[in-house]
Amino acid sequence: MTGTHDVSAIGDADIESRMAVFPALPEGNKYELVLNNAEHSVFTERALPGDAQPRNPNHHRAILATTTAFWDAFLREDAAAKTWLETEAVRTVLEKDDRWQKK
Repeated sequence: MTGTHDVSAIGDADIESRMAVFPALPEGNKYELVLNNAEHSVFTERALPGDAQPRNPNHHRAILATTTAFWDAFLREDAAAKTWLETEAVRTVLEKDDRWQKK
């Protein structure tokens, strides 16, 4: 999970380094969510100093839905949750310009 404006205030992680992770992973049960216009603080309850993008309340909805489905699929062995992750149904919680990939 990352955002199109997700840079780290600590260290040297930039958008390119974050986007390089998913393609480098081996096949099988891998998912990538890239939230459009989301900064690093999208994964927190509040904005961080220096944020430039407005917060999008749907980002938390997408984060909650996809992570819950992932944990249900792989920890609880919930077939319906895995099917949801593997089909276009997951797009129902995302916005048009968010990116969801699986392999």
